Amino acid sequence: MGSKNKYKEFINMNVSKSANKIIREQNIEDVTFNLLEQEVAGCCIGIVKEINLVYEAPADASNYRYFKAEGCHIFISRKIKIIGPLTLTTEGLWKKRLFLSGAIVPI
Repeated sequence: MGSKNKYKEFINMNVSKSANKIIREQNIEDVTFNLLEQEVAGCCIGIVKEINLVYEAPADASNYRYFKAEGCHIFISRKIKIIGPLTLTTEGLWKKRLFLSGAIVPI
């Protein structure tokens, strides 16, 4: 077998101009999107799920999809549901941060 990256899947990752600008300006090398699941209690008991972003690589990447775009290593938890074309873009008005379009929290 050749020297294939065992974490890479063949899904395209697009990068918006605004995301590319943030990656370059902040010298971001690694981006990880995790699925946070937290139990809540109060009037209702359940689990709140959200996609969390950290600017570092996971300690163990075996449970992540891997992409390389614009010189940046992007890791997406396999628990996150991909619903369409993936685009690394930005969100926020005053303080912009990277955002993953084309993926949602699984129900």
